Amino acid sequence: MLTKTDCGPAAYAVATRIRPFSPKDIPEVVDLHKRVFPGNPFSSSELEIHFRLLFFENPWYDADLPSLVYQEQGEKICGFYGVIPRRMRMQGRPIRAVVSSQFMVDPSVRNRLAAVELQRTFFAGPQDLSFTDGANDASRRIWEGLGGLTAFPYGVHWTRLLRPARYFLDRWEDRGLSSATRLCLRPLSALTDFFVARKHKSPFHQSEQSPEEDFSCETLLEHLPRFAVTKSLCPDYDESSLRWLLQQASEKQWHGKLRKALVRNEAGQIVGWYMYYLNPNGISQVLQLVATRNSIRRVLDQLFFHAWRSGSFAVSGRMDPEFATAFSEERCLFSFSGPRMLVHSRHADLREVIQRGDAFLTRLEGEWWMRLQGG
Repeated sequence: MLTKTDCGPAAYAVATRIRPFSPKDIPEVVDLHKRVFPGNPFSSSELEIHFRLLFFENPWYDADLPSLVYQEQGEKICGFYGVIPRRMRMQGRPIRAVVSSQFMVDPSVRNRLAAVELQRTFFAGPQDLSFTDGANDASRRIWEGLGGLTAFPYGVHWTRLLRPARYFLDRWEDRGLSSATRLCLRPLSALTDFFVARKHKSPFHQSEQSPEEDFSCETLLEHLPRFAVTKSLCPDYDESSLRWLLQQASEKQWHGKLRKALVRNEAGQIVGWYMYYLNPNGISQVLQLVATRNSIRRVLDQLFFHAWRSGSFAVSGRMDPEFATAFSEERCLFSFSGPRMLVHSRHADLREVIQRGDAFLTRLEGEWWMRLQGG
């Protein structure tokens, strides 16, 4: 944190407005969230539980890496910057990483630099690496203006269409297609998708795959090092932290119900796995997909088949740069318009490994899945 002796009178003025987030601040931060995101459907009590669990009861909680609040003298809290510490390793050595989450400033606040001051104070913390994977353009501009960068290798989002006719009809509905037209087109779209999925030469053909095999925290913890070892930067989980993470991810229902599945080869060996939020009448979102270059196509085929059989129109996720060719060969569509991955570090080697796509950073490691609707 900034202090008067650290940086002089100007910095001290900032320090008097920005301080560590404490449990007693939760009700005010919840009120702030409701002002910034008035359409959020969660009750105040649900939001209070969310903020307490995420920022004070996570297994990596560290008083030296606090979340931040912005408060003008004698007034209510009008800014919040959520910080979640994470343990990672860079070529085997431990590093202190933090994930930025729930960054918000009341639009009515008089000081228009409140967001910048919060961001600058966050960057001044003792962490080795800061990142977020849920950023919008406003956040990106602040990060880059203060020395952060956009991690373009992790900014590509892919989508694999499974029911193309229903997918495009759904998009037209979002753009104001009339109810009568929708009723007329739905049977036709369902018939079209039925035939394209069964025609062997169709790009949307689905072949029978092995049944989905769920897995435990212990299984993931045992096999993750074998897949993450190819990356210079990777998460450092233990059983308690990984169990907490999977439990929290499974309780988030906004994108659908979380499903986990191992993928095995013909010899029965584990060659990868995937976790995704199943949306049986829309787009299923991938939380984590793990494979090798030799097994990625097998993992994708199994994922796509089971999402299709469960009714999804499409599957979408964030790109791992290592598998860009495989996703292209699987006829995925690519987009740069999704949430951004932003990074900040004083260490050049950490910045470089992320910029060249040499990091194990799935959505599970970030904050994308933690966000509340509208937040």
